[in-house]
This record gives sequence, C-alpha cells and structure tokens, in this order.
Amino acid sequence: MKLNLGSHSKQVGEGWTNVDALILPNVDIVHDLTEYPYPFDEDSVDEILMVEVLEHISWRETINVLRECRRILKPGGKMHIQVPDCESMMYAYFGGGICPGVPHKPKSKEEVINHKCDNCEGKGYVHPMRWKMAFCGAQKHEFDSHLNVFTPSILIEDLEEAGFEKIELVKDELNWKIKINIVK
Repeated sequence: MKLNLGSHSKQVGEGWTNVDALILPNVDIVHDLTEYPYPFDEDSVDEILMVEVLEHISWRETINVLRECRRILKPGGKMHIQVPDCESMMYAYFGGGICPGVPHKPKSKEEVINHKCDNCEGKGYVHPMRWKMAFCGAQKHEFDSHLNVFTPSILIEDLEEAGFEKIELVKDELNWKIKINIVK
C-alpha cells in the first residue's frame, strides 16, 4: 500500500491511494490527518508521500502526525516529505535574493540563474510572491494557509522525536524546498 497523504486532487501515479481532508476529485479516502488513529493498521503501509502537507498542519500537531505515519509504516517502509525551506527564504530576504524579476514558477534552475533584471542585476533568486507563499501558503482555499514553519534542522528534530532514525536530507536545486527521505 502506498499513501499520498494530503494529496488534494493530485494523482502521483499508478498504485497510490490519495488521502485528504477535503472531498475532491481523485481523493480515495477522506481523512483529516490530525484525527487519530488513521484508518490503516499498524505496519501496513509500504510508502508514504507528503508533498507540501506538513506546513498546513499546526506546529502543535506535527509530532503526532509524524508518529502516526511511523505507526502505519511497515518496517523498511519509506516516507518522502517536502516542505518549504523557510531558512533558505530568510537568507534570501536578508541577502537581497528576492526580486520581482525572478520567475515565480521557473521550469528550471537555469531560468532563475539566467534571468535578466535591472532591479537586481540578475542576483535575485526568489520571486516575492514565492517568498511570501513559503511562510503563508498560496491561500487558494480556506485550508491553504501555513500553520507551521520548517528549517532542515527543525524538520529533522521533529522526525527524530517521532521515532524516525534513518533520515536523509535531499538537496533541492533552488533551495526553496526541504526534501527528506525516511526509512522506518
């Protein structure tokens, strides 16, 4: 069993079960991730995907959510997490890396590096709206606001407190995201 927790309506591929608190197209199981226990048996899930999800859960609930994910993962099961990197965004703020000339949704790192801008002379690497979204969310609907802020060390500490030991930080080429792979 492979779970895409906090899936919204996005499908990630064949064999994945989408779980979200909202009734949406492509959601297979409607479940609020802050309601425990999850509707899965202990040690029953092979893989969990949580892309841009944890930041929408209150910082008061993060450890409980991660503990519940650990409970349902099989030994040797994998979990993949992606959240905004607020540490990198603060470096961008204080280092002059925020500029409206940077593409908001670049298709590649090269598009950011090679942007032409008189305002920042090409030194900017985060669009102001992308920076704001890292902290506040896109706010496209009532649940699309951020209730938590992550740096790599905060997320790793939370995972360790939840009982995870095999934690790998994966490099994000734009330094906008924290990507973590975990094995139970």
